[in-house]
Order: sequence, then C-alpha cells, then structure tokens
Amino acid sequence: MGKIYRYSIGYDMVRGFVKTAHRLFYRKVIVTGKENIPKDKPIIFAPNHQNALMDPLALVCTLPSQIIYLARADIFKSATNRPFLRFLKIIPVYRIRDGVENLGKNEKTFRQTIEILRHNTPLCLFPEARHTDKRTLLPLKKAVPRIAFQAEESGGLGKDLVIIPVGIYYSNYQEPQSILQINYGKPLQINEFLSSYRENPQRAQLEFRDALRAKLSPLMIDIRDTEHYELYETIRRLYRTTMLKEENLLPDVWENLFRADQLTIQKLETAAKEDNSFLQLLTDKVQKYERLQHKQKIKEDALNKNLLTPAQAIFTAVGFLLTSPVIAFGWLHHALPHYLLKNHVNNKIEDSQMRSSFYFVLGMLAFSAMYVVGLLTLGRLFPGWWKVLYLIAMPLSGVFAYRLIRRWKIFRNRLRLRFGLPKEKQKLLLDSRQEIISFCQKAFPAQSQ
Repeated sequence: MGKIYRYSIGYDMVRGFVKTAHRLFYRKVIVTGKENIPKDKPIIFAPNHQNALMDPLALVCTLPSQIIYLARADIFKSATNRPFLRFLKIIPVYRIRDGVENLGKNEKTFRQTIEILRHNTPLCLFPEARHTDKRTLLPLKKAVPRIAFQAEESGGLGKDLVIIPVGIYYSNYQEPQSILQINYGKPLQINEFLSSYRENPQRAQLEFRDALRAKLSPLMIDIRDTEHYELYETIRRLYRTTMLKEENLLPDVWENLFRADQLTIQKLETAAKEDNSFLQLLTDKVQKYERLQHKQKIKEDALNKNLLTPAQAIFTAVGFLLTSPVIAFGWLHHALPHYLLKNHVNNKIEDSQMRSSFYFVLGMLAFSAMYVVGLLTLGRLFPGWWKVLYLIAMPLSGVFAYRLIRRWKIFRNRLRLRFGLPKEKQKLLLDSRQEIISFCQKAFPAQSQ
C-alpha cells in the first residue's frame, strides 16, 4: 500500500467531480484569509465542526492541497470501508467511546501524522472531536496540541509547524443553495509554546487549546449562551437587515451577512451582561411574535422585506410566468430524485447534521445517473453539439429552478401578508416584529456610550 501523503491522481480526478457538485450545491462559496496559509511550512488545519461531511469538503473543494484528515475510528470498522477511506486520505483516531483497549492504537496514528507533516502534506483535525447541531464552539480536545507537540519534539520537520484555525459558516445547514463561508485565520506557531511544554507538557497543552479557541471563535458564529441559544438564533436572523443598515454594510455583499450575524450575537451578549432582565423581556416579545407568525402562517422570509405594492406584485408575477419554461425544464429533470432523497434523508437520518451530507453524496450520484438517462433518451432528439448543450443545461436548470421555486414560496407568503390578511392582523404582526427590533436598538447603542 502506497504512502498516504503521496500525490494521488485518482484522488484529484474524484475531487474534480466532487468539486463540480459542491459548487452547484451552494449558492455562493466565499473563502477569506487564504493569505494566512504559508506555502513552505508543515500545516495542521483546525476547523470548527457543525455539518458532518460538508465541513471537510469545504476545505477539500477550496484548497489545492491533498489534505489528510483524522476521523473517528468507528467508521473504519468495516473492512470494505478501509481502502475507500484511505483512498480519500483519511486515517483513524480512537476515542474512549471506541474502547479503552483501542486507545493505544493512536500511537501508530500519531507516528503516521509526524511522517505526513515531514513531507509537507497538510493535516486536518477537528479540535472539537465531534460535530454539533448548534452554532457554538464546543470544548476543544487534546488531539491537535498533542500531535503538534509530538511532531516538534520528534525533530526532523525541518520547518516550523503552524496550526491554521478555520471558521466554517453556513447560512443554512440543511438546504441546498445556501451560502458557505470559509475563514482561514492567522496561524498559531507551535514553537511559541515549546519552552512552556518542556517545563510542563500538560500546562502547555491547555495554554495551546486556549490560544486556539481564542483564534477560532472570531472566525465563526459562536453562540456561547446555550440556555438562550434559540433566542440568539431568532434575533440573529430577525435583526440582520437592521444590523446591515446600522453598520453601513451592503446587503448584496455576501460576506456582510456573516459580519452582521457576528455583530448581532456580540451585542446581544453585551446587552445581556449589562441588564439581567434583557433576555427575559426579549424572550417574551419573541414568543408573542412567533405565536402571531404561526397563527397567521407568515414566515420571517416574507416579513423581513417591505410590503408589496400592487405594481410590484404584478411585475414579479409576470417575471415568474416568463421564467416558468426554465423552471419546468429544471423541475422535470430533478423533481423525482430530489423529493425521494429528501423524504429518505428526513425520515431515515436521525442526526439532523448528517442530512445535508447524505443528501449531497446520494444526490451527486442520483442526479448524475439522471443526466446520463436524460442524455440517452431525450438527448437523442437533439443533433450534434446540441446534445452537449442539453447535458450542460440539465444541472444548471436544476439550480435555477430550485432557487426560483424557493423565491416563489416567499413571494406567495408576501402576497398573503399584503393582500390575504385583514389590515388589523397585518398591523399586529408587523408591529410585534418592529417592537423586537426597537427593543434591541435601544439596548445595543447603550453599549457604545
């Protein structure tokens, strides 16, 4: 069996296919801080972990390196999986839950990681050691500092080892066509902790974990108040447009959405510290608003936009009518696998954070098969190069149709809000929402005084 750190042309061929699917899966992929990644040093990437397989793919599909991952050992139990996982450049790391008797096998893994780093091949470990269904940075485990210190101690790396914190942000974890943002932070130099490590290894590992946490948290949405987590999530979405205006951030620059969300969380935390009653009063207002939303069947996506005028409603409806042939083309080529997969994933996959991963992998295979079938059947109706255009049009029309159908649902909800509700109910709902925003605005400026 070849060395795992060696370049693999087969891996790159598979990655090319996956990258195409990955790019189509997301509406926008934003990468910041690539300049923080040194080209001539051994690297360990340390990302937050909130979306199962989609997290490693975020790095695999946006960096040219063939990164080697450490993953939980239980996925290596099947003899069938092992060669496939090795082909994907994944090696096992054992946790207590994998059996105390297996912890000794980590020595072999750690020796292997040192060899990988010596050959300047990047490693990636998720320092939280498990994924979570919340936008929260979990306590960091020891694996990253342990490997980093052992690698430096062994000598022979030749160059200073650096750890790159990576913040991964999804506008929506489970829905296709969401926004993915990957933030590469300033590197941590392991040699800055070596003198402390020689005096007291345990203390140095804790210092390193604290330093990594301090670097990683600002690169992601980190809601630390777990007791009021859902409240923070609601306000993060509800207050986004207001925050963009207050901070003079352009709403059509995608990176600004992440920045606005971060600022909202920070200001909520500060307001909660300054006033003990703030979160309870805010909770009461949000609960009242959500009851009205539920009763009137109006979603936040419709409420965070201005009320439609009759002219806007007609103009938008005509736009949907004109694009309906493309929507129909895309829907016909994707509806069956899409709804079968959605139904299967939602009903069979209990861990909600695994659903988008299953949908992505199974969808990549199912939609590809659908395109081949389409090309061999309907494609025969087209002459020459039109077959190629037909093949390209299939996936693009699917993306286009998905986005427009989602916009249609929001538009339909906006129509109901504007023309379907009695004026007094409409006012009650909008006033309730504005009451939350005004309450936050009063609390937030007080922080800068």
